Amino acid sequence: MSQSMSSDRETVSTNSVAPEGPNAVQIGLRLRASDNSGRAIVSNISSVHLSSGMAFIDFGFIEQSALSGAARAARGSDGKQQMVDGRLECRIAMGLGDVAQLARQLQQMLANANRRPAPAADADEHMMHGPETSLQ
Repeated sequence: MSQSMSSDRETVSTNSVAPEGPNAVQIGLRLRASDNSGRAIVSNISSVHLSSGMAFIDFGFIEQSALSGAARAARGSDGKQQMVDGRLECRIAMGLGDVAQLARQLQQMLANANRRPAPAADADEHMMHGPETSLQ
């Protein structure tokens, strides 16, 4: 599943780039999509691996039926490790400073989300299956 977006669409970040330190400067950021970078990625699983001072973040997608089947098999298992096949959607390599900045932005987003009332269910349904949505 992915959401189609125009390749010339711009994303203006509500989070500013703000390095830490005594000479920190806060600036606005505009990201412009290129090639297929405007394609929304649907992910229901992620993993992080550290190597050579970089963090490799993998985002994947596993079908719900595969997860349910693995959970049933694990309950009746004799201790063997279960394997489930998923699809790697995206791998991102980031420096540790960038990972720290991402963590701060995610914490801020979660704090703000906890203060707002939950959106109506029909609004979520419209967002997931709107006219710009395509299944792959």
